[in-house]
Amino acid sequence: MAPRIAIAGFLHETNTFAPMPTVFENFVVEGDSYAGFRRGPEILDVRGKRINSVVAGFLDVADPLGYEIVPLTWACAEPAGQVTANAFEKIMGLIAAGLSDQGPFDGVFLDLHGAMVFEGFHDGETEILRRVRAIVGDIPIVAALDLHGNIALPSVEYASVLIGYRTYPHIDLFETGQRAAQAISYLVSGKPLHKAFRQLPFLVPISAQSTNTEPCRSLYALIDEVEQDPRVISATIMAGS
Repeated sequence: MAPRIAIAGFLHETNTFAPMPTVFENFVVEGDSYAGFRRGPEILDVRGKRINSVVAGFLDVADPLGYEIVPLTWACAEPAGQVTANAFEKIMGLIAAGLSDQGPFDGVFLDLHGAMVFEGFHDGETEILRRVRAIVGDIPIVAALDLHGNIALPSVEYASVLIGYRTYPHIDLFETGQRAAQAISYLVSGKPLHKAFRQLPFLVPISAQSTNTEPCRSLYALIDEVEQDPRVISATIMAGS
């Protein structure tokens, strides 16, 4: 039987200094080029399109492999103040219900941001990954991340692989999705994978994070060099925000 891969997304870039909270209605918008809310087959509308979309890139690789793709819930809101607990629980509840009701799965792909903060919990992505892992057990979980994510060690522990964008401005979402699908393929084949995480005690200011200029241009070019080693399946640099 073909591997069954669940797809879900929950993205928010939180500015904790912004006074206005991000409510559920901010995720459910019409006609926005960035934000949106999709359920089930609506998530697959990007199938066959080479557009700047993580899900489109994932499907571009996963579909030829013959995987059974099970789309659950995908939600994204514009960057703003912290997500309300109500909004988080509504969206996370839909994702969790889909994982529970439509499983079992051989793998899970998550489209995340990496800098979500919601009321009562400062690390949104860790909580998302923790809940997903609690439902699906010991199967591959691969997540795509904006390179402006603030990643903590528990996220690395809950996920099988975290794969960040490599461009700012972000023009490589399609390629990020492709890399995520390649990682899923590696893992569902049963091959072993070992993780490493290193957090440095400084941040590159946002004004210097463009990957078109130094220092980030050279830093991100190093990823390709590192991945020339056949022992390295994936490498990511998170610049943070």
